[in-house]
Amino acid sequence: MNKKWTLLLLLTLFMLLLPLVTTGAQNLQNNEDYRESLRYKRLSEEAIEEGEYDKAIEYAEKSKEYSQKSEEYIQFMLAKYRANSALWKARNRRGQVKRADGHISEPEKFSTAEDLIAKADKLFQEDTEEAFKDSREASNKAVEILDSIEPPEAENLLPAAYVVRDMPGEEDCFWRISSYEFIYDDPAGWWPIYQANKNKLPEPDNPDLILPGMVLEIPEKEGESRHGVWVNGKIKAEAP
Repeated sequence: MNKKWTLLLLLTLFMLLLPLVTTGAQNLQNNEDYRESLRYKRLSEEAIEEGEYDKAIEYAEKSKEYSQKSEEYIQFMLAKYRANSALWKARNRRGQVKRADGHISEPEKFSTAEDLIAKADKLFQEDTEEAFKDSREASNKAVEILDSIEPPEAENLLPAAYVVRDMPGEEDCFWRISSYEFIYDDPAGWWPIYQANKNKLPEPDNPDLILPGMVLEIPEKEGESRHGVWVNGKIKAEAP
């Protein structure tokens, strides 16, 4: 086989492999290195036709060099896309679990997931292919943990705070609030609530004057675990 046909065979084999580099990432093919690779491919083919075999080899090597650079770029961008997608999914799942009060029912799991999301975000900011892979792994682990969290039963929730309601003729007061089952189920237990909130009152020495909209802290009794804010019949993560 003469030199011309040897070059043609090698070049043909290389160019047959070139499209495989970007399989599954066609939208990333439009990059400068890939275009340069195609340009040198054409130059190499033209050089072969003109009998300039040394030039053909030079151009083929250049085409391969730019193809490899294009592949590196594509793999980098794919890793970035996948990491960003995983991070978005983890953040979205965290919001869903929190809205379902999963952070209340299983706070340790939720905290672990939040730490993983923070780690994933930090890794993503490093902007390297390896960091993107680690970020994606942390995000996926966070989603796995969040998916395992069971929301609490509504009747078992105890609020850590209470928003005073405006109820003409049946106004909220410390003893009435204390009497609610989800507070202390005992009107005589109002004193700790007053003590915890007296500095918020218009007249701190007057426990009879509380105003609608005030957010009152509900101290935990021994053995209790309180989370969230009671607002008009529902416990929320934060006060309005």
